[in-house]
Amino acid sequence: MNIAVPSPTRIIDDSRARLDFVVAKEAEAAMARLGRTEDLRFSPDGRRMAIAGFAKGTCLVLEVEIVRSGPRPVLHITDYMELHSPALKEPHGFDFVDDRTLVVANRMGGVTIFGVPQHVGTQRTQSLMPLRTITRAGVRKRLDSPGSVCVASVKNGRCEILVCNNYKHRITRHVIRLDGGWSLPRNSIVLEQGLAVPDGIAMSPDKAWIAISNHMTSSVLVFDNMARLNRKSSHVGALLGVSYPHGLRFSPDGQRIYVADAGTPHVHIYEAGPDGWAGDHEPVVSFRVLDDETFHKGRHNPEEGGSKGLDIDASGDLLVVTNEEQPLACFHIPALL
Repeated sequence: MNIAVPSPTRIIDDSRARLDFVVAKEAEAAMARLGRTEDLRFSPDGRRMAIAGFAKGTCLVLEVEIVRSGPRPVLHITDYMELHSPALKEPHGFDFVDDRTLVVANRMGGVTIFGVPQHVGTQRTQSLMPLRTITRAGVRKRLDSPGSVCVASVKNGRCEILVCNNYKHRITRHVIRLDGGWSLPRNSIVLEQGLAVPDGIAMSPDKAWIAISNHMTSSVLVFDNMARLNRKSSHVGALLGVSYPHGLRFSPDGQRIYVADAGTPHVHIYEAGPDGWAGDHEPVVSFRVLDDETFHKGRHNPEEGGSKGLDIDASGDLLVVTNEEQPLACFHIPALL
């Protein structure tokens, strides 16, 4: 394996990159009562953002608009919906199939797929039943502690979903037909080798790489998705210099990976090397997303206190993070690089 030559990590203050955002009063109150958050995700059209209300078993869907008329983008949160369901059991990981369909990984349940209602008037609280619940990891195995989820592809009437089974230390694949209703999924175990509490998952835009936050090894493992992956496949790359990696995303061009560190007040940025994501990589930039007071308020143990969820918008300019003590913070990526 070729080893990427690490650049010296620059640790920078967030003040030059932190963005103010505008929040409607009602949405601000909804964010304040979320409690412990986990993942967050923009819808494909960028007009919604879903945040996991882990402890309260809710999903907060924010109506958002990114205004780009000035030198830096401004995120406007104009309204919200709270989604409730008996199937939401410690919702932890989110991804969108499309602008109206949300996949939720529930730590104490299955993977649930919801149709997100079109917001109408003052109907801000919605009680839903899932379109489909995935409970199997294979013919003889059940899904166990699903924590993070990635919609790997949507094509030819099929949706492929990858799921981190946190405490079973494996990644499962689920293929579902979209046309003519939500038919029963095809389920399989796709990755296990080297995984120890996989706590976040992302796929590069070109589908060539799968990155997995590996909680217990303090690293992000990168797998070559162009190979024929199976349960014995080993990772080809590793992102180091992170304490307890959680949410992570590729940049739109696939040349950077952004990693939220639950064990520090930082987000780390990595850059691909000559061999892509093969080899070991150190962060090229680490930047603070929480002040000391906020970080230590949530630091109940060495694995907590930092940000959990992380996402970037389709332009690659706007980065958002969440954790229990700071439900939302926004950053301008060009100012970090």
